[in-house]
Amino acid sequence: MRTVLTVAGVAVSTAMLADMLMLGGGIQQSFGELLESRGYELRVSPKGTLPFDTEATIPGWGTLRDSVEGVVGVGRVAPVLAMSVSAELEGGEAGGSGDVTRTLGLGLDAGNRSLYEVVEGDGPGVGEVLVDARLAEALEVGPGSRMRLGIASEFGTWGRSASVRVSGTGDFVFATARDMPVAMPLADLQALSGKEDEVSFAMIRVGADADPEAVRAGIAGVADRVEVVTLAGISDKLDERLSYFRQVAVILGSVSLFVAALLIGTITAVSVSERLGVIAAVRAIGVARRRVVGDLAAESVVLATVGGGIGIGLAVVVAGYLETILAGLPGLPVAVRFFVLRPESLATAYGLVIVSGGVAGLVPAMRATGREVTELLHREEP
Repeated sequence: MRTVLTVAGVAVSTAMLADMLMLGGGIQQSFGELLESRGYELRVSPKGTLPFDTEATIPGWGTLRDSVEGVVGVGRVAPVLAMSVSAELEGGEAGGSGDVTRTLGLGLDAGNRSLYEVVEGDGPGVGEVLVDARLAEALEVGPGSRMRLGIASEFGTWGRSASVRVSGTGDFVFATARDMPVAMPLADLQALSGKEDEVSFAMIRVGADADPEAVRAGIAGVADRVEVVTLAGISDKLDERLSYFRQVAVILGSVSLFVAALLIGTITAVSVSERLGVIAAVRAIGVARRRVVGDLAAESVVLATVGGGIGIGLAVVVAGYLETILAGLPGLPVAVRFFVLRPESLATAYGLVIVSGGVAGLVPAMRATGREVTELLHREEP
């Protein structure tokens, strides 16, 4: 029973350690993969912000765009205007008596589908919107339906508004759990919001033979009113903002490893103290101390191996449960994962537990076998 409880404790500690290792690098890895999948290496945004970070905009975009496109190495410029809008099924009254939903509106150039994937229908044309599949289900709309889209105050009164046709539904890769975006032509959203020459940020695709860092420096030289970052820079900024999770991961992971070593060391110490007579006997008949120490340490390694193996399986299950809890964290895209199942994280956790278990078992084994045989035999006398 004592051994079973020790294995169970080691399993729980290993699971915690593995999950903390996955949490430490999971967000950065998953967000980096999400950014890379869009095919744009640079982002241009207002100084001190990240894309989708605030509703700050870049004024005078027409002039700035000409300057950016003139930089050597720039392949394609894809501006985006992101702002809060209100949407309802066509037929709602201006006073807000309809079923109004506050959501995120995205204005993109024609043909730019980098922020969404079409599920049903087609991308938006002039006077059309592509609706997030979740919003389409909530409002019971689909391709061909008509919606009213506009700018509404917190009190439900409408400002500018327009009747638009639903061109299709889609999945938005950077959508958060709270936002259910709609995409429309950039010019339409600019006119609707009154921001005719403004964008929230722009994505830059670098030419095939160009160096992203060199292009970034070139754009920064002609556009001092904005901040130009690479994909690595965005990941680093996100990592800074989520450093709390890394600190928690380091602390809990260290505690878990210490607990696992303490459990194994304690059970080995108790086991050794109960077998001092046996140890003295085998030493008396000529068995080398190194052999006895190795056998006792091997028992600890076995405990760590069995408990750690169970803990790795438990870590996968717990990570899935914790992911469902953290998935709704405000401001993060749904596609970003906190716990990424990486073989290196699991292998590192398993290896650390086995090594710490072996070291923890080695200490009481060396202390017991370091005594004189006569002293051990004397302690065993009734």
